[in-house]
This record gives sequence, C-alpha cells and structure tokens, in this order.
Amino acid sequence: MSRLSSKNQTIEGIGTIIFTRRRNSRRVTLRVKPDGVISVNYPWYTPYSDAVKFVLNNKQWIENQRNKYKNNSFFFKPGDIIESQYRSIKIIEGDNEKPLGYVSKNEIILKIPIHFDVRTQSIQKFISKVITETCRTDAKMYLPDRVHQLAGTHNLAYKKVFIKNLKSKWGSCSSAQNINLSLLLVLLPSHLIDYIILHELAHTRHMNHSKAYWDYLDTLTEGKAKKYDREMKNYQHLIKLTHTDF
Repeated sequence: MSRLSSKNQTIEGIGTIIFTRRRNSRRVTLRVKPDGVISVNYPWYTPYSDAVKFVLNNKQWIENQRNKYKNNSFFFKPGDIIESQYRSIKIIEGDNEKPLGYVSKNEIILKIPIHFDVRTQSIQKFISKVITETCRTDAKMYLPDRVHQLAGTHNLAYKKVFIKNLKSKWGSCSSAQNINLSLLLVLLPSHLIDYIILHELAHTRHMNHSKAYWDYLDTLTEGKAKKYDREMKNYQHLIKLTHTDF
C-alpha cells in the first residue's frame, strides 16, 4: 500500500488539514480542493514537523486558492436543468441514501440526497460525469451530421470529425483538415453550435486568426462572428467545471 498514515490537524489561521504520509511520495505536496478541504502528502522519511512548516510557509497561497474557488462560485445544484440537443438533465433533491440517476428516452433525473452538501467534490463529480457521458452520446448523433450540412452549404471541405472531451476549448481544426469538437457543444444554443462548427471549418481556408480569417468567418455568420465569440464566454464555465481536478 502507498499510504502509511493519515491524520487531521487544525492550524490556527488556516483550518483543518489532512496530512497523509505516503510511501511513494518524493516530496511534500499541498492541495486546496474546491470545497475548501486542504490536504498534504509527504514522504515516509520526512518529519511531520516539516510538513506542518511547509503548510505555514504557504499560508498566503492557500488563501489565494480559497479566494479563487470562492470567486468561481458556479456549481451544479438542485433545481438546475441542463439541456442537450436531445435530452434534459434535471437535478433534484430526494430522501435517498446516495446519489441516484434515472434515465428515460428524453430525460435524465439526478436525485441528490437532501442531507448532502451538493457543493462537495464527490457530488459535483457525480453530476459532471453524468453530464459528460450524456453529451458524449448526444454529440456523436448530432455534431458530425451538422458539420456535413454546414460544410455543404458553404462549399467547404474537411476530412474527418472527431468528438472529444476537450479540456480548454470548444473545437479545433488540424493542418490535415480534421475537425475536433468538444462533446459539450450539445449544451449550447443551436446558433452557437453552428458558430463553433463554422469557426473550425473556416480554418480549412485560413489556418490562423488573422483579419482575413475573421472577415471570412463573418461571411459565414452573416456578420455576427465577433458577437457570437463574445456570447461564447457565457458558457466557458461548463468546460472548466466538467474538468475539475478531482
């Protein structure tokens, strides 16, 4: 086993920290989770006092991380309805003992125990995983056909479409003219899905973001390229949240 021992310690001005001594750790590492939990892993040969000193020396960093998560306050919660192109995902509270999911043709119900804190990593991870897998299925049904339709309308050529769980972007176009699209696109309004597809298809003509590229993209979007690009910022939290480091 890699873990040798673990204990909780409260440090004034910081809070409770979970210290874990691990056999395979090579250095002291510190992590602040989105729900505020602080954990420290340290090698078996490192004195516990050194691990505590490491925390104290990084007190400001811990505070900065907590503030970052506090300011990024978006999280999935009961009452939310997440719409994809084919199905809706509803989050509700219930008297069940553990998180449950119920699937029908057009709807997925996620039932979160009423006594659970929905903001914890375990619950957010459960919700995010269901959303991701739902999007994966729906994206494979919707996006390749839509790329084909829009490419045909605008007389654009591409080779293949790949649906991926991209971590920081909605899409890309390779030099080989393969289109890569985020599976989360199906959570966006239809006009923004089309915008991202056209954004990538435009790269088959201009492999950059030059003025010529944006001028060309404007011809594909009836002069609304910059408007749609600004509108996309309203949905950037979806990619960030579904790629939280758990």
